[in-house]
Amino acid sequence: MLKLPLVSFIVTSYNYEKFLYRTLESIKNQSYKNLEIIIVDDNSGDNSVKVAEDFIAQNQDLRVILLTNEQNLGQLGSMLHGLRYANGQFVSFIDSDDMLLEDYAKVHIQTHLQTSVAFTSCRIVEIGENDEVHTLNSISSPKCEKLKDLFETENAEFKILKHKRFGGWYWSPNSSAMYRKAAIEGLLEYKNIDKWRICPDKFVMNYAHLIGGSAVIFTPLLGYRRHNGNAGNCSLVTGNKKLISDKTTAINIQNNLKIRPEVIKFLWQQRNINGYRNTLKLISYVIRSYIF
Repeated sequence: MLKLPLVSFIVTSYNYEKFLYRTLESIKNQSYKNLEIIIVDDNSGDNSVKVAEDFIAQNQDLRVILLTNEQNLGQLGSMLHGLRYANGQFVSFIDSDDMLLEDYAKVHIQTHLQTSVAFTSCRIVEIGENDEVHTLNSISSPKCEKLKDLFETENAEFKILKHKRFGGWYWSPNSSAMYRKAAIEGLLEYKNIDKWRICPDKFVMNYAHLIGGSAVIFTPLLGYRRHNGNAGNCSLVTGNKKLISDKTTAINIQNNLKIRPEVIKFLWQQRNINGYRNTLKLISYVIRSYIF
């Protein structure tokens, strides 16, 4: 008898006690039930661990584990720590201030089973600190013409992305993505986690797309929270312009400068696993993106 794939939700948490429980509840309330939750606390200084422990105690029927980092590893380090414990065929890394809509897992799985891409990324709904919806047409999501159909999850439309320049940005933020675990397991050997303490989705999504392609789902399945504490914070939640802080601008510039040399170096380190010919092909693609 065929079995539905298991989805591992890896929730990375650092000093977000205010939002964490709501994030976990949104995973618990998924319409797709074959899932597990791995909470990774990155040495928080607030009550985040207590919030996670309370959730586990109140939901003994769920598959939930809590991992606590002895020192702060940054977001990529926490994501990879959780990945080591994931049993699912598919994996989503969820920021502990975001909220999943109830059909998040179902639509991602449907899309994966209709494609063979390394990961899928959905559109987002921008929400505020009290879960209020600010806009369905986020400038942080790929564009969609059929706004009236955005909440229709049956037969959700998607597009497989092809011929995208490496190092660019064609997806929604971190929590929007669901990966085939097999496509990103190689990242467990990546050592330079300190280089991606903040905004690791730039690195992980570009790497996964390089390895196995991606698809964008034109349905919002995630409540992406805008607030002063997140890396993508801006003074305007809605509007045609996103006013990014100087700190975030600096992070974006640094990420753009380091992503190609970091990926090239890592691909070369993995040449015995990926194959020498395939490695050269992937490295060549990355190098060409400097020019084209």
